[in-house]
Amino acid sequence: MPAARPHRDLARSQFEEDMARAGSGDLVRRHGWVLEPDYAGLRLRARMWSVDEQARRRDDYHLDLDMSYYRRHPPGVTFVNPDTRSFDPRNDMRWLPAIASVPPHIGIAYHPKYSLDNGVTKQMVCNSMVLEYYQTTHSPRDEEAWDPERHTLFATLTVLQTMLTAPYYGGRSA
Repeated sequence: MPAARPHRDLARSQFEEDMARAGSGDLVRRHGWVLEPDYAGLRLRARMWSVDEQARRRDDYHLDLDMSYYRRHPPGVTFVNPDTRSFDPRNDMRWLPAIASVPPHIGIAYHPKYSLDNGVTKQMVCNSMVLEYYQTTHSPRDEEAWDPERHTLFATLTVLQTMLTAPYYGGRSA
């Protein structure tokens, strides 16, 4: 379980700093991500697309990132239904991607429902660049662990984009 959350003002200033830096780079433009930060609420809404072998956009995905532990820990990640901005595994499986294969350098799984150590059951993207990974009994190897000195929210988004790219992307879950 992650240590206590950092002070909201610290999390917000680091979130704002990293978003400002992203504006000067081409990562967001290259992938066509639409990012909508809510600094006061410590949330980031992201729209991403799966891409095929020719880098053509296919399926759209909407994510809600919890930045309340940022940068001490990575963002929390939930794939959401764009209409409700939430995820109900009984009705919203089409908004959770499926995995066709896992790259050798990334350990990842998607769980529509997972019990965290605090008793909360929610969707979980199981990867060391995602907060919920640390809210369970997972223990990353040193080289996999989130490092607030060198990782930003864009490390998280990059892992997710990799998994939305052929040959790793397996379509919608339902």
